[in-house]
Amino acid sequence: MKREMPAYAVLPPCPVTVVCTYDADEKPNGLAVSWTGIAVSEPPHVMIAVRPGRYSHAALCGRGEFTMNIPSEDQMQEADYFGITSGRRTDKFRDLGLTPVPAEHVHAPMIAEFPLSLECRVVSRQEIGSHSVFIAEIVAVHADEQILDEKGTIDVTAMRPLSYDHAKYLYLGQGQVLGKAFSAGKKLKKE
Repeated sequence: MKREMPAYAVLPPCPVTVVCTYDADEKPNGLAVSWTGIAVSEPPHVMIAVRPGRYSHAALCGRGEFTMNIPSEDQMQEADYFGITSGRRTDKFRDLGLTPVPAEHVHAPMIAEFPLSLECRVVSRQEIGSHSVFIAEIVAVHADEQILDEKGTIDVTAMRPLSYDHAKYLYLGQGQVLGKAFSAGKKLKKE
């Protein structure tokens, strides 16, 4: 039997991403964002939710372009640092020894060491409660060769993306493959 609980932000697990922009002085900056996901598949769009008080918020509003960088499990500490440290006070890329690489289609830096980067252009912004929700079109995808399978598709098991459990403030690794989508349930179909 299920127990009713007070409503709160829960949809476990959340992806861990680092959203990167240039600040007003053209300094590369990144912000850990887990309130994110695919908004639309055709054309491909993502959504991110960022509090207005975060340093990156002004750049997101002003520039309207960013990269979304996906860390692997091995980059947990770096991803966390992007969330617990403010770009107002420090250069996070310098502190972490990471390499900001200019994106090819948007004016924002990518993180060279993270296995997957998406170049994004904001198409809409909505103020909802404590956050600004940005909807952005994915205009380019950059993936390390090591996470691509023989067909050139991203292999999530090779990538080992990091997830976040908001309820317990924990980082989680990628689980094992359990089955194939759009076919696992076929044996349950009654025809």
